[in-house]
Amino acid sequence: MGCIIEEDDGDDVVMEPPPNFSMVEEGIYRSSCPRPCNFSFLETLNLRSIIYLCPEPYPEENLEYIRSHNIRLFQFGIEGKT
Repeated sequence: MGCIIEEDDGDDVVMEPPPNFSMVEEGIYRSSCPRPCNFSFLETLNLRSIIYLCPEPYPEENLEYIRSHNIRLFQFGIEGKT
């Protein structure tokens, strides 16, 4: 599910949260690994850091995004799905 926002210049921006997104506590969120289609939504959160719990390398396009937005990445590779 996404949200379409009309900007002042008349262009529409689709803001789609990452899969399994929810608020844990004010200013703390959880989700599955975001994709580029989620980046406009993430910008609204003013993130300062991301904790990534998968052992696989963080996707390169996501690394580029977080670098350009001064977001710190902390990776703790945990095996398993739960």
